[in-house]
Amino acid sequence: MALQFNPGDSEVSAFHLAEQGDIPTSDKITGIELRLTDVFVKDNDSHGLLAPAKDRGADVYVMIIVINDLGHVIHDLDLKGFPKVFDKTGLGINRTIHFWQKTDQTPMPPSQIHTFISVIKSKQRLRDSGELLTSAKNSPEYASLVDSVRSAVANATLVGQVATIVTALAGVIGKFLGDVEDRPLFTWFQSFTNLAGDFDQEGVIPVSQENKYVSLTINKIVRDKERNDE
Repeated sequence: MALQFNPGDSEVSAFHLAEQGDIPTSDKITGIELRLTDVFVKDNDSHGLLAPAKDRGADVYVMIIVINDLGHVIHDLDLKGFPKVFDKTGLGINRTIHFWQKTDQTPMPPSQIHTFISVIKSKQRLRDSGELLTSAKNSPEYASLVDSVRSAVANATLVGQVATIVTALAGVIGKFLGDVEDRPLFTWFQSFTNLAGDFDQEGVIPVSQENKYVSLTINKIVRDKERNDE
């Protein structure tokens, strides 16, 4: 059965789009980083407490898709499997999922960064994540959706429409995962844009989301040399 994602569900989705905010000039921002941390499985929804301890853990995949309006659009695409994850367990993820630093080769910051993160429970033994991603990337449907993403961000399409395309892209990868739950434990689409003022505040700003099963944090780090040197 194909994996179903529901980006409109308020419990597991977040769209960050402010109505106003000053847009910093490109010569002021010198670095933008998004770091995924504190991925914590509160409830893996696998077995009841009366089940033997060996049966309570659930194998899960964590899927990460990050796109921006620079370069090749797909900034990060990652799929990692975690075997036998028990309730109240941190996955030990602390990694950069987006990084831009101003250089002569990369003088302009992104104006849009869109992140999609999903925690998916597997019903069978975990498969090789690298092979799964390769198979997905070689599919015609994946290639078509990447073109749609590129067109959407290039034309400053509304965030909701970008979310729909990125969610469809995740669905293509989900088809190659095999026997997984129809509904992920957690799905979160989060946009950061200069129009929303997301890059106005310098420093480390945590952005968190959770549902009854999973919680996580994206640390948004904005570096501004002019402000930092004051």
